[in-house]
Amino acid sequence: MENIRTASALLKVLMEEGRVTRSSHKDLFISYISEVKIEEILSTMTEELDAEVLRVNNTLYLIPSSENELLGFRHRDTREWFGTAARQADAFLAYYITALILNLFFGGKNRDPKQREFISLVHVVEEMDKRVSDALKNREKTEEMDRQYSMNFEVCAQVWDIKKGHEEGSRRTTKMGFLLSVVRLLQQEGLLRISENEKEVRTTEKLDGLMLHYYLREDRVSEIQKIFQEVDHA
Repeated sequence: MENIRTASALLKVLMEEGRVTRSSHKDLFISYISEVKIEEILSTMTEELDAEVLRVNNTLYLIPSSENELLGFRHRDTREWFGTAARQADAFLAYYITALILNLFFGGKNRDPKQREFISLVHVVEEMDKRVSDALKNREKTEEMDRQYSMNFEVCAQVWDIKKGHEEGSRRTTKMGFLLSVVRLLQQEGLLRISENEKEVRTTEKLDGLMLHYYLREDRVSEIQKIFQEVDHA
């Protein structure tokens, strides 16, 4: 019974805070790593929630599946972040920009796939402009990618293309303004840190841990790189 109580306490913290660290919840963390029974009970609990526990050094993370409507970040949440007037296409564009940022940071093929410590937001805008231009010039290839990956990239390209150029500021009608909205959302989720002058972004320890120990498994890496390589050559 005590093991069930401990596993339940771990699950409660994971659901409320998204993680359990050795420093913030020492007793719970040590119980998890030292008692196999507690780990098994917690694994069963999270499996029922369509999620899993990932340990990265001295931190436990709760990782919901991509289809998890209860614990995951829902499509509706993304649209609401961009305001009541946001369209579904805005959410698709935000997803693509997020994937691009992650690819720019972690697209390496060496033992350590992290390629850089920071990225300027101007560079992200330039990368988006290049990919969108290529996609709109090669619509047949883009439509084929949409069917293959269900990524709606043609819609993303059209939404990005009609936005105003590199004007700075927070207006979402500009490319930089929309990009800032995306990275602010990622910062709120504890994944990125935006510089004080809002010119560049850096990854957090949380994102580094999740990418290197979970999301960059070989099958995931090859699929992501394949998508971006096809966009480059569209």
